[in-house]
Amino acid sequence: MAVKKHKLEMAIEEDYCLLGLVSDEPDYRLCWMINQQLDMDFRKTNDLTLLHRKLQLEQQFSIFVYEEEEAMITYRIIKNSAEIGFFLDELKNLDYLVHIQGELISHQIDAFIEAANALDSVRFCVPVELQKIKNRERLLLW
Repeated sequence: MAVKKHKLEMAIEEDYCLLGLVSDEPDYRLCWMINQQLDMDFRKTNDLTLLHRKLQLEQQFSIFVYEEEEAMITYRIIKNSAEIGFFLDELKNLDYLVHIQGELISHQIDAFIEAANALDSVRFCVPVELQKIKNRERLLLW
């Protein structure tokens, strides 16, 4: 008699969205501009150190955080490139990733995209389809 195998799949409901941003500005200057134009308060946190599986090397990524406590939303701007490799290899064409986590309302995300695209130093800001990202566990760090 053959043994029946059952596969248990767990679906993790995501409480975040991801935006891709292209800009030639250094991270600190980009965040300063966003703070000025969008009335936010991004602040530098400790760099995020991760191990790249394939390269077996540690990578460090710059992160700026803004918490909107009343709306229970946290914004993170992550520099997508490190000295060696990228935060998300599939998105090499993006300079920064904007990770927005919390009680998300689509009009807030749309307003952020519109305001970011209006900045002179931002070439474009677009939503990223999470289903196309293979290495999604990197986005579950928070």
